[in-house]
Amino acid sequence: MTKHLKIKIDSLEFNWEVIIKGIDLTLNENDRISIVWSNWAWKTTFLKILTWEIKNYNGTIDNVWNMTLWYLHQIYSDNEEKLVREELKESFEDIIIMEKKINDAQEKMNKDPHNMDFIEEYTSIIEQFNNIWWHDYNNKIHQVTSWIWILELLDKKLSEVSWWQRTKIALAKVLLASPDILFLDEPTNFIDMWSVEWLESFLQNKWKGWYVIISHDREFLDKTCNKTYEIQPWRWITYYHNNYSNYLIERKRIEEKKLDNYKREQEFIEKEEKLINRFRAWSRAWWAKSRERSLNKMEKLDIPYIPKKPNFIFNFSWDLPEKVLYFKEVFIWRKEPLFFISEQHLYKKQIIWIVWENWAWKSTFLKTIMNELDVLDWLFTRWKAVKIWYYSQMHEELEKEKTVRENFSNQWFWFPDQQLISILSRYLFDKTILDKKVSELSWWQISKLFFAILWQRDCNLLILDEPTNHLDYDTREALEEELKAFKWSILFISHDRYFVNKLATNIWFINDWELSVSYWNYEDYKFKLEHKIDMDINIFDEEAELNIVLEEKIWERQFKKLKDKFSGKFKKRDRWR
Repeated sequence: MTKHLKIKIDSLEFNWEVIIKGIDLTLNENDRISIVWSNWAWKTTFLKILTWEIKNYNGTIDNVWNMTLWYLHQIYSDNEEKLVREELKESFEDIIIMEKKINDAQEKMNKDPHNMDFIEEYTSIIEQFNNIWWHDYNNKIHQVTSWIWILELLDKKLSEVSWWQRTKIALAKVLLASPDILFLDEPTNFIDMWSVEWLESFLQNKWKGWYVIISHDREFLDKTCNKTYEIQPWRWITYYHNNYSNYLIERKRIEEKKLDNYKREQEFIEKEEKLINRFRAWSRAWWAKSRERSLNKMEKLDIPYIPKKPNFIFNFSWDLPEKVLYFKEVFIWRKEPLFFISEQHLYKKQIIWIVWENWAWKSTFLKTIMNELDVLDWLFTRWKAVKIWYYSQMHEELEKEKTVRENFSNQWFWFPDQQLISILSRYLFDKTILDKKVSELSWWQISKLFFAILWQRDCNLLILDEPTNHLDYDTREALEEELKAFKWSILFISHDRYFVNKLATNIWFINDWELSVSYWNYEDYKFKLEHKIDMDINIFDEEAELNIVLEEKIWERQFKKLKDKFSGKFKKRDRWR
């Protein structure tokens, strides 16, 4: 019989409100599933139920094969002074138990070194320890950390480790534990794009167990999952045997049909009610009552769930020169030179994706553009008319222990409550949020709040550092649409490839310690890397026809495949040479 995990959650209440209900699903052996729902639909709570961290719900989880489950989440610890090596050691539960037994036995022998019972107990435990071959767990830790490139972190404290490194540490714990089923909650947050692609490849090709993923990285879901389970508020779970992109197509078709059926039913009900009311008081009252009884017995359709999308708005500053930024023979530096820029422009209406392998460089470069740091050597020009709107990844500008209202005031926006409520309602907040501290909000709420505050400023240059982190699918799509409509220039850093491919017109990246440029989006950039094509070649000319130089660089069949895939899709997009 095929192994499976049977999950039935009738209801889970929080503050007297039912927040999860009607979930009845079976995870089968080798399933690779994505679960999609809006941020506020208690997704992390659901995973904690599955891994038995939450037990106060009505329902059952049937695990007759005693399969091991592991929940991959960000590494947090009450003891930030703990070494990474000690954190990874927690994957070996048997070792921790055995070592405690050994220590207890040693203490007994130290107190009474001639007691043969204590000596025999110690000898027996050591023999068990060796028999289960866990004595080489340090070698296993060394092997796994080398494999995912965090070996140098082993003797660092957790307080010295970055957020993206913590994600890799969490993954190393999973690999060392080797569970049967892996639950991943936003595994791509805080890690760079190369690490995301490595994780993708690992799950596709090396991981032998099952897994369930909750992620807002749409490309990641497409490449790692072949089933999509949708959970929407107050609805039963809906199953799609598709990856994420095909699920969207299928969901749209199904929801449109549901909406059409619902409208037809409402029209029928309205018509019946008019007839009933018309004849209720006349000689045909018996007929009206019969009709009314039939209508009341009719099983009515639920209202189709149509999620609301936030309304992002950016205030434009209308005067912007053709050349926004200009670098000429400069070094970007902090304590020492980091990389060189021979000559580079940022033009009006360009949308630039900035690729970073070194996060310290990213911060320094952005601060240089905002005139917080000086360049080394020759010339950097930022035109006076430029007004920058900067979205920071960790939202450092927000004061977490102050209320939402106070955070607006801190940014010099002294608005009456009614105006604040109007602003926040565009981002799907209600008035109760005004007196909440930022620290009481979830990450996705904080991200939307930060957009709501920054929206009040005029700008003609957007600088966005990981703007899609923590945002759900509908919010990301609403943001993408507004950014595409932005009239001026955008510089952004993101590891969301779907987002990059949708927006970017150019790419700035570091090659041999120098800033270089590639035309178009991430897919184009990656194609050039794989086929060793010069980055300064624009695959498309002004009419969106493929550059003929490529035919000499790649074989004919591959050239035709690329042309069929991309030709004609971007005829109307601006291109800068």
